[in-house]
Amino acid sequence: MLRLSIVVPHHDDDTFLENTLVSLLENRDSDQEIVVVHNGSYFDPYQLGKDEVVMIEAPKHYSISQQLNLGFSAATAPLIQVLFPGTRVTSDWASDALELLESEDIACVGIPCLIKDSQRVIYGLDSASLPRRKVSDQPVDVVPMLNGSIFRKRVLQLVGWLYEGMPREGTELEIQLLLQAMELDSLCLADPKLESVTSAVCGQERGYETGRQSGLIASAYGNVEGSGVSIESLAKQLGHLASGLMNPKTVAERLGWVMGSRDHSHDEAIRNRLVNAAAKLDQAAQERHQLQHASIRRAA
Repeated sequence: MLRLSIVVPHHDDDTFLENTLVSLLENRDSDQEIVVVHNGSYFDPYQLGKDEVVMIEAPKHYSISQQLNLGFSAATAPLIQVLFPGTRVTSDWASDALELLESEDIACVGIPCLIKDSQRVIYGLDSASLPRRKVSDQPVDVVPMLNGSIFRKRVLQLVGWLYEGMPREGTELEIQLLLQAMELDSLCLADPKLESVTSAVCGQERGYETGRQSGLIASAYGNVEGSGVSIESLAKQLGHLASGLMNPKTVAERLGWVMGSRDHSHDEAIRNRLVNAAAKLDQAAQERHQLQHASIRRAA
């Protein structure tokens, strides 16, 4: 019986993909499957069989989050890991995370990654900065990023999979805000078990678009009571913007945040997502309680 499905979304760089596949094929256990979702650009020159890699061709226009959701749906194991091309695994890369996931209370476990060219370790997203998206190289106060994270498939199903309305960076931020709003626990390991390149792990770390996505999501969550997200006043946001004007690396990101927080085009979709996720999780909890109660009565 399969225990873990590793889903790898692929858009363009075949060398990165093949490096990841080689490390997985060399190190995976027999209870792990590999699922590659590509946009038709990969022609599998090595003729990998389904027992080695499950290849899924997605429509060319699919975003990363759409590709991942397609892979999640096709995955046959109860636990699903995301790996972006360019990431390499070691022989025991998933063992500590899988042990934590023995607890049904844990929805997601992130695995830190060593950036090989800079020797920088990325542990996750800085939880103190949420709902802004800030990558952290510190092992404390972090929540998982997409790359390396292992999710419980049943939880992803109940909350409506990944949000498809945004690029990768926004999707990565939104799923953690959603899990927190649903009071589902995410953990991060303390030791890096993966190696990769900066783009595979971090995506776009800073810039106008990343800031805009963060502001947009924050605004949408902040308008839903009980989401756990409160939006700073516009005056305070502008104060943050002004304080960053002397640092050109943050100006675009801060401007994007302010503009994104004014954009309410995703408010309805996010509200519906939160409401539906809460209803399905409550129903699942009730069914589980009823099943446990019936088992106790039969045993009695």
